[in-house]
Amino acid sequence: AVAAGHELATRAGMNALEKGGNAVDAAVAVGLTLGIVDGFNSGIGGGCFMMIRTPGGELVALDGREKAPNTAFRDMYLRDGDAVPGLSQDGALAVAVPGALATFDLALKRYGNLKLSDLLLPAAEIAEEGFPINLTFYGRVASVANTLKQFPEIRSVYLDSNQKLYEIGDTFVQKDLAQSYRRIAQKGVSVFYEGSISSSLVHWMRTNGGLITEKDMADYDPVFRAPVRTSYRGF
Repeated sequence: AVAAGHELATRAGMNALEKGGNAVDAAVAVGLTLGIVDGFNSGIGGGCFMMIRTPGGELVALDGREKAPNTAFRDMYLRDGDAVPGLSQDGALAVAVPGALATFDLALKRYGNLKLSDLLLPAAEIAEEGFPINLTFYGRVASVANTLKQFPEIRSVYLDSNQKLYEIGDTFVQKDLAQSYRRIAQKGVSVFYEGSISSSLVHWMRTNGGLITEKDMADYDPVFRAPVRTSYRGF
């Protein structure tokens, strides 16, 4: 069974199973596709947790959450001694080192049957061809439209040429994200953490007052955690 927050992500998971993938492959396919169709909650620019039970009964907990840049400091969201909430919510200082992609890659290599490229390319096709905007997607964009207008790069994706919202039923296209997915599929996750995508991200950080450096990106590794265990009705 595959369950996800969007029908295209669910279908991506089912397709992975039909290609000979296992539950881990399906989960990664879902995650990569949600990064296209539900970027408010998922995406390679963020992080994730993965809980895996192997056929042998081993329980694996992978911590792929974002990590603070090495130069982050305790008072970075204070100005004149007062907290400025917006600094931790919008813009360059609100961003941490992304871990989802590294986690997906590690999970596939250790526990999956398919290659990362097998799952990236179908998601890239959705990003390039677009998908119909539903009520949920429209509502999420509407709720942050004024914030989006502050950042030209993201504004050009989520708003039309007149800086207006796309309507429900319109086809939403993300050609740059499709290109990134294809580049990662071709060259591996190293292009994201140490290559051209990383360089582009770091350049934007420097230009906009962020803290993430090339070393922050290159040093990212998911962490294996001890799963929290309990009992319930004898299980």
